[in-house]
Amino acid sequence: MKIPYKHILSRLEDSPKIDEISDKLFQLGHEHEIFNEIFDFELTPNRGDCLSLNGIIRELSIFYRTKSKQNVFQGDIEDLDLNFENHAIDICPQISFLQIEIDQETTEYKDYIESYFNDLGLNKNNFFTDISNYLSYETGQPTHCYDYKNVDKKITFTLLEKDAKFRTLMGNEINLTDRNPVFLIGEKVANLAGVMGGEDTACSSKTRSVIVECAYFNPEEIIGQALKYDIQSEAAYKFERGVDKNIQEFALKRFLEIVRDHATVKNIKLFQKKYTETKNTEISFNVDKINQILGLDMDNETYSMHL
Repeated sequence: MKIPYKHILSRLEDSPKIDEISDKLFQLGHEHEIFNEIFDFELTPNRGDCLSLNGIIRELSIFYRTKSKQNVFQGDIEDLDLNFENHAIDICPQISFLQIEIDQETTEYKDYIESYFNDLGLNKNNFFTDISNYLSYETGQPTHCYDYKNVDKKITFTLLEKDAKFRTLMGNEINLTDRNPVFLIGEKVANLAGVMGGEDTACSSKTRSVIVECAYFNPEEIIGQALKYDIQSEAAYKFERGVDKNIQEFALKRFLEIVRDHATVKNIKLFQKKYTETKNTEISFNVDKINQILGLDMDNETYSMHL
């Protein structure tokens, strides 16, 4: 994962030098190299929560004052009556879909979007795909955009256990074998879940109405899929390491706010479904033991404040 120094600096109240930030990141256990003022991270597989600009800023907030969080859409959103069925809730226990329709014209990208592409040397695709890619970089939550006019049948999430052909949005036809979590539109595979969408429902420069899918997938079901089919997928890299189940509403409202920064929104609707309840985990702590290990003299209130 690569993050330019200037992007980190833009989110801090302080103005630390790049070497100082580097030292703090190493102190936090985040291995990295620096090329042309761009941090290139090698994060351990258990730190999927750090695979984003927000994740790294959250880590650095231990040492620095951070700026206010990103703007998200604050208005009400009408419920989306979506013909969707989930046949594999153990693989996808939580999912959301946001329908967005915009006017024909879009403005030039704001500085924060333009900087993402320019500073990292990335190619632009089309309006909705570009926002989806930026959102993944910023929040760590991958999303997938379907051109709404091509979603004309029931959407089904399922574990496909028979061979099938699938043409990716890159135009490559692959043969799905064994077991694969997929989204079907009608009877046809439209998306290799957590890896890459299909050509038939892909957005283009002419797309003005989309269905944005935002999901959580069991990492064990995504691991190895990109390698198996020789697909380069930033989404799979993040889903394999686990994304935040509870970020979906925030991510989609952030997506919508970015759209509103660049276009007039005509219609929005939201579908949300949680198939299993999230269990909270309680972790006890002993400040005396922590002080003994770290050589500190910290009370319970100070420890809780830092958490």
